[in-house]
Amino acid sequence: MPDLEGAEEITIGAWSKKKGDHVDEGETLLEALTDKVNAEIPSPVSGVVEELLLGEGDPVKPGQPIARVNPD
Repeated sequence: MPDLEGAEEITIGAWSKKKGDHVDEGETLLEALTDKVNAEIPSPVSGVVEELLLGEGDPVKPGQPIARVNPD
């Protein structure tokens, strides 16, 4: 999870991709929610989503892994 304007409390919103989906680098992977901003989080790599490590509504910290993507 990237740092979102210094937010300490971030919640996983809606995932745009699910396990088995292909995602391109820069394509939206999920929506993250904070008390100040809702942000679309892009995938840092292209590949196939192998696992979503958190569910919608789960808390997450900046730097914490949120998904596993098998690069192309």
